[in-house]
Formats: sequence, C-alpha cells, structure tokens
Amino acid sequence: MPADEAGVAAALREAVAAGVAVTIAGAGTGVTGGRVPLGGWVISLERFTGLQVSEGHAVAGAGVLLRDLHAAAQSARHFYPPDPTETGASIGGTIATNASGARSFRYGATRRWIKRLRVVMADGRVMDVGRGDAIDFDCPAIPLPAVTKNTAGYLLKPGMDWIDLFVGSEGTLGVVTEARLRLLPAPEAVLAGVIFFPDDDSAVAAVENWHGSVPVRMLEYFDKPSLELLRKRFPEIPARAHAAILFDQELHSEADPELDAWPERIEKARALVDDSWIALSATDRERFRRFRHSLPELVNDTVRRNG
Repeated sequence: MPADEAGVAAALREAVAAGVAVTIAGAGTGVTGGRVPLGGWVISLERFTGLQVSEGHAVAGAGVLLRDLHAAAQSARHFYPPDPTETGASIGGTIATNASGARSFRYGATRRWIKRLRVVMADGRVMDVGRGDAIDFDCPAIPLPAVTKNTAGYLLKPGMDWIDLFVGSEGTLGVVTEARLRLLPAPEAVLAGVIFFPDDDSAVAAVENWHGSVPVRMLEYFDKPSLELLRKRFPEIPARAHAAILFDQELHSEADPELDAWPERIEKARALVDDSWIALSATDRERFRRFRHSLPELVNDTVRRNG
C-alpha cells in the first residue's frame, strides 16, 4: 500500500526483478473481478487521495473516489461529465477502464475528459504525459466499429497520444497515480425524469424521436423484465408500466421553456403521463440515479443466488 510514486516505482522494480506478477487494486467496485489477483503481488492505490479543484479542471490522485470528486467539483460550481454509475469507484479505476455512465450519451466516456496523467512504468520510470504528447512508436490503423463506446482492447490509431493509450488499458501498461481532469461549469438547473410506457413499441419510438432532437444528456431504456426486477426496490413503479425511459437535461434556468415542452412531448409519445416521474430537485435526481444503479445490482444479486 505505497503512499507515493517512489513506493510504487520501488515495488514494480522489485517485482520485475523477481519475475512476480502484479495486480493493481482500486476501490474494488468492479463486478468482473479485475482487481482480484491470480497470484503474485497486489499494489493498492487507496492512499493516493490528493484532490485539488480549480476553474475548469481537477487534479486527483488515483485513489480519490468518484463521489468525492463530484462533491468537490459541485462546491466549485463545476461538474465532471463522465458519470459512471458506481460513485464509490476510484478515479484510477475509472481511467483504467475508460468508464462511462448515463451521461456518456452526450459527453462520452472518461478518455475524453483526461488532460494529463502521471504513470509509473514497470522499470520504475514516471511518465508525465498531456494531451497532444504523441506516442513515439508506429501504430497501425485498426478498423473500429462505429459505436458510441468500444473498450475491446487498447485504443490504437495513427496520430494517437499517450493518454489515448493509457486510458482503458486496465493497468497493463503502467500504474496511473494522478490525473488532471477537465470539468465543466455546472448548469443553472437540471430536469430529470423516468417516463413510463404501456408497451415497448411506444418507448422505442420515443427514443427514436427524441434522440438528436431533444437536447438531453441522458436517455436510457428499461424493458419489462428490468422493471419487474426494479419493483423489488421501487414498488411505486406503475403497475401498467411495461417499459421506461430515464432522461436528464440541462436547463438555462428553472423557467426554461423546455419545462413546458415535456408534458406535450410525453403525451405525444403515448406514455403514462400521470404516472411518470419528473423533477428538478437534486434529491429526486439522486433517487433516479439509484433507480438506474439498482438494476445492475439486482441482476448481479440474481446471478449470485442462482449460481
């Protein structure tokens, strides 16, 4: 459990000399077991908790928790656009996995918001790399699928920089100890809601109609089996609901015309107007966040119970 980069470097040099495998441990919130070692040594970065926030950016140690970054940014009237669902994840872990969340619909995944990284290499060297610091080796052009997010392997493309390579590499190329992250000014208001539908077709049609035409930063679909699972924690889900859409939209003020546009928008989509949830308050937005986060938790619980 090193307290500084020198400690990480010493541990890596010793491991290389002894031929011992090393696993880098973050906050342990991942569900795929990435931090569980198959032998060798474990290096925990939980003591790397330095955090400084100023206008437009934050400098965070790898052990800083996402919720602490959110709180610090909020106190400075900023926000960190990538919004991985698990707020107990470490910043280092979100960088290692190029984590994304509901707001990635508008803002993309973690990689886009990294300005600088400090990385300890296997030989103990510390690399301090910023955006635009190009890699110093030839990189082939590897065709990538035209999808919003792809985390299958390293990002490899001509003209890429070191940050492109390190983000999403899951600790296999070096140990990220600190990051400079880009922040955005907090919006004046945020409207959020869970819109319930009597059938899948209406919900899917609403997504198709709203995608690209309504300036939302989150647009997520829940089918009937998902709602059945969620009823265990949210019994207030309407009995008639067979599908739902979670949305989140930045507003210029609490008098923004978009507030008046949503009732008509929901009615035209043949949604359950009176049963849907829409709110401006931070308390309700947190409730909607728990609604979303509960689904993967319940799925994992079901898998564990059923073996």
